[in-house]
Amino acid sequence: MKLIDLLERSSAKYPDRVAVKDDVCEISYAQLLSNTEQLADFLKSTGCGPGVKVAIVLPNSAAYFASFFAVSSAGATIVGMSSKMTAYEAAGFIKRAEVSLVLTAKTFAGKLVEQLVDNEQITILTIKQSVDSALNVETFASGRIRADSDNSDVALMVYTSGTTGQSKIVMLTDDQLISNMFIYRAVTDFDRPNVVYCSLLLHHIYCICAQILTHISLGDTFIVRNSPFFIKDFFKAVQNYKVTITAFVPYMAILMAQYPKPNQFDLSSLKYITFSGAKTPKLIYQKLTKTFGHIKFINTYGMSEAGSRISIAAPEPCKFPAESVGRPIPSVQVRITDENRNTLPAEHTGEVEVKGSGVFKGYFNQPQLTKETIVGGWMRTGDLGRLDTKGNLYLVGRKKEMILCGGENIFPAEIEETLIENDIVREAAVIGIPDDRLEEVPCAFVVSKDNTCSEETIINFCRKRLSSFKVPRKVFFTDKIPKLGTSKIDRRNLKEIALDKLGTGL
Repeated sequence: MKLIDLLERSSAKYPDRVAVKDDVCEISYAQLLSNTEQLADFLKSTGCGPGVKVAIVLPNSAAYFASFFAVSSAGATIVGMSSKMTAYEAAGFIKRAEVSLVLTAKTFAGKLVEQLVDNEQITILTIKQSVDSALNVETFASGRIRADSDNSDVALMVYTSGTTGQSKIVMLTDDQLISNMFIYRAVTDFDRPNVVYCSLLLHHIYCICAQILTHISLGDTFIVRNSPFFIKDFFKAVQNYKVTITAFVPYMAILMAQYPKPNQFDLSSLKYITFSGAKTPKLIYQKLTKTFGHIKFINTYGMSEAGSRISIAAPEPCKFPAESVGRPIPSVQVRITDENRNTLPAEHTGEVEVKGSGVFKGYFNQPQLTKETIVGGWMRTGDLGRLDTKGNLYLVGRKKEMILCGGENIFPAEIEETLIENDIVREAAVIGIPDDRLEEVPCAFVVSKDNTCSEETIINFCRKRLSSFKVPRKVFFTDKIPKLGTSKIDRRNLKEIALDKLGTGL
């Protein structure tokens, strides 16, 4: 079974049902499938097929859905990329992922071409959705289509952060994604049909699995938004479109819990909100369940490498401890191990390891890292947690150095490398500092080459090269970056310094 089969089956069952309503148009399942088939034929005419990596760089829209399933229909590999990326970032990732075909908007295509050098000739197709739901596809640039025969079975490639080096590229097959999704769907046992509010970026693995694949397979209707998330806009959408379900990352939950007068909106249609991307604070969770008693707030835990759900507090979230992320879903095993990978008993904290049908194929072009991550069939998550005597999983912290900002993973080295590109920066280090709504935001320590460098200069430099959520919120200047005995950056020391300077304490 392939991802495209999910759309084909729902289109056959519910041809006239609205599939996607975005800022431009409203499109039925029959029209979405027609647009998908049209684009798939176009892709095939360029030589696209198994092993060809196709990047989708589009905003949240009906066009994204058509592009996503068209790549699957062509038998190629979907490469998820954020539409918030700068052309500079996108070009670098396209090269690393060995992408040979890009689907994007015409305005971004021009910027992207400027960042690609002659030896990186990429075929670029521009996509535009009209008000009448028609899909316009044009060739913006022609390049050589390249197939990766070793990974021709890979359906999806998504990037994720790690503890060293560049971001990693996770490879997932159709079977891994679909099996995980069907198990997730069975456990949640959602009522149907649903109206799905979709404000998470569509390239995100959480959105792909918990929303796109799950609800396309159910024949549900998507209300898709590409604008920044505001809780009042969400409440209005629930009221206007009778939204029944959505997926949140923690900062969205915080905004909802803190909204002063939610009763001014009719939220009676809303039945479910799933949480992932990080652990939602216990007090926030409890406030939500108290204020919105008719809604099921479902804590979940997942990661790209697991394809993606690992555990879930469903179908009755009230039966799970508020601070847990539920129990492992069927066919997924979880164990807690010590530093020597010995299994620990209940109530002991250690590294979370996972085994199951959704565990990824491996990291692209990183066979050694893949071997270190999947050992004896068990995947090492790098997360710290514990299991209680009933099998509930609790996340304690992260072994990884990544910064988790509003559900987005930020890798410090990427920002550090960008900072070093500034001629007046001698050395740089980036850490995460606490934020009431986003959990963490990046903070930079900079050793400058002269005294003319200012915080504003550094931030403006980053804004031109990085996605907005990666731009440091605070910059501290220092004479020396503290190091460990291994010459690695002493990030713990830096965090202590930052918290002291900010007056927040430890």
